[in-house]
Amino acid sequence: MHNKVFIDTNILMEFSTEIFKQYECILISDVVLQELDKHKYSSDPNKQFQARQAHRVIKQNKDKIKYCMKNGDFKLPDSFGLDSNDNRIISIYGDLYNQDSNLICLSNDLNFQYKCECLGLPIEEFGQDEDIYLGYKKLNGDTNFINNLFNEIDKGINSYNFLNNEYLILHNNDVNETFEYRFDGNKFVDLRLPPSKVIKGRNSLQRCSLDLLNNKDIPIKIIAGGFGTGKTLESVKMGLYQTLDKNYYKTLMYIRNPIPVDDTDIGFLPGRKEEKIYDYCRPFLQYINDKNNKKDQLNLDELVKNEKIKMDAVSFLKGVSLEDSFVIMDEAEDLNLKLLKTIGSRIGSKSCIVFTGDWEQSEGKYKYDNGLLKLIQQKKGDPLMGVVVLEEVLRSPVSKLFNELK
Repeated sequence: MHNKVFIDTNILMEFSTEIFKQYECILISDVVLQELDKHKYSSDPNKQFQARQAHRVIKQNKDKIKYCMKNGDFKLPDSFGLDSNDNRIISIYGDLYNQDSNLICLSNDLNFQYKCECLGLPIEEFGQDEDIYLGYKKLNGDTNFINNLFNEIDKGINSYNFLNNEYLILHNNDVNETFEYRFDGNKFVDLRLPPSKVIKGRNSLQRCSLDLLNNKDIPIKIIAGGFGTGKTLESVKMGLYQTLDKNYYKTLMYIRNPIPVDDTDIGFLPGRKEEKIYDYCRPFLQYINDKNNKKDQLNLDELVKNEKIKMDAVSFLKGVSLEDSFVIMDEAEDLNLKLLKTIGSRIGSKSCIVFTGDWEQSEGKYKYDNGLLKLIQQKKGDPLMGVVVLEEVLRSPVSKLFNELK
């Protein structure tokens, strides 16, 4: 890892927060700053947001920045005209590299990379190789392979780099059966599922997510996946089970960030706060009662009155402590890191929080500063957190068709 790096504009635009966390000294040329200013007024809202975000991060990290406010003396080929900003940045980098051969340039621009390589200047990508953590691994093999896998784990040999609370979906080819386990940091353990009358997993991943939701020792639970995969349904049913049936928690609390879809706002909603919040909590309310089981219908009004069920919006949580609660933060893809930290810091010692969401469906600015994705990537393997990213759409064949659109 290099302590000092020279960065291209695209790195500062896409990874402004991450870059300052990883490096002690960031060299920025005046050309990069000029491009950043230009992007602030771009017709592309994505570039506008990234440029403004980069300016904020620069302001917060002045002590790590060294500005390069001069033209480079590095000789470029005649075909590399200095009317190109990329070529001007490369010239500055080449000049700095001649003074300090430990310096490295970061850029994800393929053309920029190619030019540097042609000139013999070292160049690296940033943030391109890290796959999104799914919370599970799928393996298959014969009985001998499976026995060797478990024997290795028993001896402390973790060849597949399983993380704490990561799930294993294991298919035995000899018997054509699939089994699911959770890695507890030392060994694979069997799943502990709720009674089938409460909710039954319809595939391996749903069984893994139900085990996570059922585990009181893992207070941070992330159930992600596309629409129709069952993440909200599972979370609500397990919240009701652990709050009303098992009395593990005093309150089941449902939270949303009430933002319109793709800026298609319906305008001002009349009524009291509670009435407005109910409108945004329909995904939760529709799962409170099982339509097929009339005799066990819950009295929602009574549960709300007795504070067994609460519903709220993110904007009302500042300063609130969420004690003794099973908390569901639904549609968590619409949280930036600041909002996610605001919610997470409210959770008391006897509470748990379930984040459900799909970063592919995030709205507006949250597409470019996604708190849910950052939580997963930065805290994967922490014993306090578990993750399951659901795959299969179970709502209906119609829902599955739309989910497959790219």
